[in-house]
Formats: sequence, C-alpha cells, structure tokens
Amino acid sequence: MPVATEALLTEVAGRLTADTDELVARQLAALRRHPAYDPVPQDDLRRSCRRNVQRVVATLTDRPALSGIEEDERESGQRRARQGVPADAVVEAYRAVMAVLRDAFVDAASESGADPRAVLAVATRLWDLTDRYSGVLVSARQQVEIDSARRDERRRITFVQRLLGGGIDAAELGTVGAAHGLRTGERYRVVRARDPLDPHRMARHLEHRDARALIAPLDGDVVGLLTTLPEPLADSVIAVAGPVTLAEVGGAFADATRVLTVALRYGRTGVVDSSSLSVRVAVEQERELGEQLHRRYLADLLSGGLGSVALVETVARWLREQRSVQATARALSVHENTVRYRLSRFAETVGANLADTDVLVEVWWALEYAHIRSE
Repeated sequence: MPVATEALLTEVAGRLTADTDELVARQLAALRRHPAYDPVPQDDLRRSCRRNVQRVVATLTDRPALSGIEEDERESGQRRARQGVPADAVVEAYRAVMAVLRDAFVDAASESGADPRAVLAVATRLWDLTDRYSGVLVSARQQVEIDSARRDERRRITFVQRLLGGGIDAAELGTVGAAHGLRTGERYRVVRARDPLDPHRMARHLEHRDARALIAPLDGDVVGLLTTLPEPLADSVIAVAGPVTLAEVGGAFADATRVLTVALRYGRTGVVDSSSLSVRVAVEQERELGEQLHRRYLADLLSGGLGSVALVETVARWLREQRSVQATARALSVHENTVRYRLSRFAETVGANLADTDVLVEVWWALEYAHIRSE
C-alpha cells in the first residue's frame, strides 16, 4: 500500500477512534431494530459494539488482530444463545452493526481523499472480517446448544433410570415427571429391550412410533416408558409390562426385566410379555422345582445314549405338536408307530403316565427347564 494511502487510512482510523462513542450509539440503534435482542443487557451490547470499533480500526491500520478477539466473539455468541437470541438474528444483527462501521469508514475515507481502490480493498477486508466472526458467533452458539442437549439427555437418562428403579417419590414425580412430559393420570407401558446389533437402533425404533416415548440406556439394554404398544424390530426382543400408572412403574419394570431374561433364554424375538411367554416365566424363576423335575424325568435319559435322548426329543416334539402322533411323526420324519413306541418307552423308563394331566404338566415343566438349564 502506498505510503500516502497508508497515512490516510491511519488518519481515518484515528477519526473512527475519536468517534467511538457515536459509532457505539449508531450500532445500538441498529440493534434496537432487532426485537430478538431485547433481552440482552444494554451494557453487554455496548461492550460488544465498542469491541467492533476496535476491530475495524485494527483492520484499517493493518495491525495484527486484537488479542482475544475470537475468544471474545465466541463468548459473545454463547451469551446470546443463553439469552435466547436465535442464530439467524445473531448473524443478521452482527452484519447490521458491521454495516454501520463500514459506512462510517467509507464516509471518513472519502472525506480524507483516500484512493478509491484502497477504500474498496479495506471495505472488502471489513466484509471478510464480518464473515469470519459471523461464523465464530454461529459456531459458539451451536456448541452451547450441543452442550445443552447433552445436559438434557443426561438429566433424562438419570430420571428414567431412577424412575424405573423406584427411586423417585410422589412429590418429585409430579414436578420432575411433568418436565419430561409424563402425566400422573395416564397409564404407560414399561419396556426393556435388547438389540444385539445396535442399542441406538432400538432407541430410534421405539421413539419413531411413539413421539412421547421416554427412553434411556441401561446395562446394554434400552429401557423406558411408552404410551403405545411397540412394533417388533428384526432380530431383537422387546419385553413389555403394563399398562400401569406412574406409581406402579417400578414393579412393572421388574416384570419387564424378568420377561426379557426368559425371552432371551428361549431365543424369542419380537414383542413379548408375561402372557406370551406363559408359565415359562415361572419355569425361569422356580429353579429349585425345575431341578427336582429334571432329575425325576430327564436326567438319566439325557445322560444315556442316543436312543435315550431320542425318547426325550420325541416327547418334547409331541407336546409341541399338541400331542398329535401324526404331526410328531411328520416333524421327526419317522413312522407313527415309532412315535408311539418312543412315548411308551419314555413312560415306562421314568414311570410317568402321560395320560395323567398332573404328570404331563410336570414333564412339560422339566423339558422347559432343561432348555434353559445349561445357561
């Protein structure tokens, strides 16, 4: 830049510095045209406007940027976010105040007789400055929003886990629950779900159909409250209990946990509840009874040769086929007489009358328990 031009720009910078108070007032007037800035304290705005003048002066004199300018703008952007000023309003207002300073520079430079090309070059630098710090403001605001979302998520997770664990009293439930969209008079379904592929996929699945779902992670599972019955998710199991009131959520969660455990042991997938698993929930819980019946009807046969194991497998298939010899024979690809022989041989070996309902229930129980016993 020619020495004469540099001297003129230094002179312009001096005039802008001398007019700092007036330029601050003009910027404040421009900001008052943006209602979104009404909540921002006047002292805060005045300080930002003064820093804007200093930045422009530094640009005119080609001095290095003032120390801490970017950090100052970052803090300003964060404050605007906390003050509730929308991002688009922040950018629009920042461009408006910088336009005030640009116009002031152009007027002062023209009055001083500065080379128009130099004026244009500096004006371009001022716009570059505006673009740069507009980006800083937006970035800072986005970080505040991200941090706020993370805090909200942590609070939600903690609340859901405490609620399901029974760690929230009625008074807190009324206030904190309402903040999370829960209604004391409403009934909810409590879920505990496991997705072997990705817990986040399960969370998105549950929230997709139920906009009011309150979901959180827990020990690798996805747990929470739903207002509607969930849809199945491929290769996953969703255990459901309820619907229940908020006061009953803790007990329902314990039920859902038991149902999930049983479903996993039996290799079930889809949406399951205690009714769909029938008395298998009891088989899972009554381990001592299961061991007794296992010893009574199955232990000796299962420890024998293939022929003895075939007897057990035939009885199990016969029960699954609703005690139909024909269906059992088709399922096992054997003759019907082979099925009859194996049933008779099983009854003779273990001393069980399969025509007796009580005995039949005990044999079924022993077989179901054998399915999960190894685990």
